[in-house]
Amino acid sequence: MPADASAEAIFTLVVVAGTVGLFLWRRLRVEEVGLIVMAVLIVTGMVTLQEGLSGFANEATVTVALMLVLSIGLLRTGAIDLVGRWVGRLADGSESRLLVVVVLLVVPVSAFLNNTAVVAILLPTVLGLSRDMGAAPSRVLMPLSFASQMGGTLTLIGTSTNLLVAGLVLELGFERIRLFDVTPPALALTGAGILYLLTVGRWLTPTREPEGDLLKQYELREYLTGLIVEPGSRLAGRSLAEARFGEEYGLNVVRVERSDDRIRYPRGSTVLHEGDLLLVQGKIPDIAQIEGVEGLRNAGESPAIPPVDAVENAATPRRERTPTLAEVMVPPHSHLTGRTLKGIGFRARFGASALAIQRHGHAIEEELGQIPLETGDILLVQGPPEVLQELHDGRELSLLAPVEVPAKRRRKRRIAVAIMSGVVVLPALGLAPILVSALLGVILMLLSGCVTPNEVYDEIDWSVIVLLGSILPLGIAMQANGAADLLASSLLRLTEGMGPHGVLAAFYILAVVLTAVISNAAAAVVLAPMAMASASVLTLSPLPFVIAVMFGASNSYVTPIGYQTNLFIYGPGGYRFSDFLRVGGPLTILSIVVATYVIPLFFPFSAS
Repeated sequence: MPADASAEAIFTLVVVAGTVGLFLWRRLRVEEVGLIVMAVLIVTGMVTLQEGLSGFANEATVTVALMLVLSIGLLRTGAIDLVGRWVGRLADGSESRLLVVVVLLVVPVSAFLNNTAVVAILLPTVLGLSRDMGAAPSRVLMPLSFASQMGGTLTLIGTSTNLLVAGLVLELGFERIRLFDVTPPALALTGAGILYLLTVGRWLTPTREPEGDLLKQYELREYLTGLIVEPGSRLAGRSLAEARFGEEYGLNVVRVERSDDRIRYPRGSTVLHEGDLLLVQGKIPDIAQIEGVEGLRNAGESPAIPPVDAVENAATPRRERTPTLAEVMVPPHSHLTGRTLKGIGFRARFGASALAIQRHGHAIEEELGQIPLETGDILLVQGPPEVLQELHDGRELSLLAPVEVPAKRRRKRRIAVAIMSGVVVLPALGLAPILVSALLGVILMLLSGCVTPNEVYDEIDWSVIVLLGSILPLGIAMQANGAADLLASSLLRLTEGMGPHGVLAAFYILAVVLTAVISNAAAAVVLAPMAMASASVLTLSPLPFVIAVMFGASNSYVTPIGYQTNLFIYGPGGYRFSDFLRVGGPLTILSIVVATYVIPLFFPFSAS
């Protein structure tokens, strides 16, 4: 540490180290870490109250929120679903064509929509197509994730990281980065990445055969039986929740039949009556213990769950013939993360039963109700199609298969696409800043009914907004009290003699490494002030170094935890941790080389 380093700069570096440590610890949500950092900076006087809260009024934060609303409108009108149908039609049963179509379609779409949402929408389609053609999903899902990250760098609105860095640059008094300013160098990077994915990357991508679906792994058809609630039973007149049926007996009630009614999907509030026939599901030991339970007796039969794909009686109503078993995934930023099924009250809350859990492609054999859920977990659930649709719409869980979730307002699809096109065209022509065009777009989406206010409040990913708004003051503090200069000086000493290209490559590598272990937004906030300070010391333009940070933080290929889309496809693809290093390592090296020489062509080092 230099002798002339100020106490404020040293303290800020301690805060930076603590922030990185908290992100690595992963016990707190990223937005919680951001709020803690913001509070520490304000309380200790490292930033003023106005500076501490300025992140929530920053153009980047507001623009990200507006773009998320626009994405919801496109999703609700079925505009994004079109991409999934195009994939199926163009793939035409060929794994090679499927790979090419997925990569070439997801790149342009991710340039204008949140890439995590794009991957979430395409994931069920790609899984279904892979299974239909007998191909391993792992062959396509990793390219899907990587291509979405590449596409996100093509415009300023492609990822929140791009907007965050651009907002921080503007906040610190440098020139504005416009919508398509980053497109030329990003096209070069993306072109090289696509070529890699379709050639060398395809050869390196592993073939991971799924271990089988959850239904077969748990052999559910063997564990279903009928129970009768006898006269005088203490269960009569009580709801399933009040009777604590699942906890008491270890059994899951999947249907209740009585003389005048049939409850196919009972909830926790379902009241039991004398004489009810309960169709229950559980393990053999739990079923066997029922013989000793007063007020319950075995119905004398053990009906089997028919296979999901069984041919059903033509007289069965269409609604009843719809499959009632489906796989759902815990998406990034779900409020269910870290909570147990028992703590959530899953059955009572969602009206569906969770029957099994997979994590990273492996079945979990522990007591399901006691396992804290993690991002990327896949749950086998049972419930009526409309309940599964509501569950998916709530965004706490993402439906993978087999129930199709239709968009609500297909007739407004063209309106939504037209609005989104206007949002992009206005800033492209220099007629309005992206913030203004996005605000106008959101207003039109609401007025036209493409999205409702309630959907905006319920479905917007507030964790992203809170993280961006709360973490931005850290960058301001680093720049104001000299912490960024200290870090920049250390980096320049390490890269001495390598020239501007070496410094640019160093920032790209640092962004990749930090993003691989902590939040990409946090990595960008820590490195962007360093990049600008380094440029000042070298008397060069800060833009090439800032763009390197932007691209490095937006393209994370070497670990599954480095980027949300990687985490999202980790379980369904059956990947191992090392697979990302195997495929993403060479791609990262290629990106570093291309970025080092291409970025200065469009953002010269000269400050003139």
